[in-house]
Amino acid sequence: MYYEFNEKLTSDARDAASSDAGLRERIRGLVMRALVDRQADPRAIKAVMRSALAGVDGGLSLRGEQAGEALREAVKGVDEAVARSVYAMRLALDEAWGQGRDFAEGDARETLSSLQDLEDDLLLTLKHAADDTKGWMKGEFTDLAAHLKRTGTDTGAQVRDVVERLNSRLVTAAKGSGADAMVAAHATRARLSEVASGILRGLADALDARSAPTDADLKKD
Repeated sequence: MYYEFNEKLTSDARDAASSDAGLRERIRGLVMRALVDRQADPRAIKAVMRSALAGVDGGLSLRGEQAGEALREAVKGVDEAVARSVYAMRLALDEAWGQGRDFAEGDARETLSSLQDLEDDLLLTLKHAADDTKGWMKGEFTDLAAHLKRTGTDTGAQVRDVVERLNSRLVTAAKGSGADAMVAAHATRARLSEVASGILRGLADALDARSAPTDADLKKD
């Protein structure tokens, strides 16, 4: 099932990249929707990024060497979408903890492990895209990966916040009776992803509404 999702994402990203119209927003929207379809599962994010960038590569390759800025815009869109996915996970964690629920230690540590390498995964995906492409696009992907490694990404900023919260929660749970509460958890990792997916869908819908043309815009045309 996910294979078909990934193929469609690649195709949609290719179509988006073949045109300059709102590329950053279109790629961001496509990636966010793909992550909603996957229940905001951190383990699926790498495949989503790879599929999106494969489509971007295919679409921009048809446009010639003037598309370097378009590539940067497309990658910003991917980065922003993944960052919003991590933000949705943070809100899901906050919601669960606010209701007095904890997670089994294994689930919490698996979530932590899945999230903490996402920035590296994004940079590695760019490197793989460079390895898989030819001509001018290879250099663009390589340079962009190096630039983001120096400056950081939106994804990295969100990941660091969530990792800090999760680590703090695990330390608290490991003390005294907190450890028993963690073992006897009522919330699960699957439930966490479900809640995060709902939050991410809301964020995606809000962005769609904000970017939709208004009556004034339509009159201008």
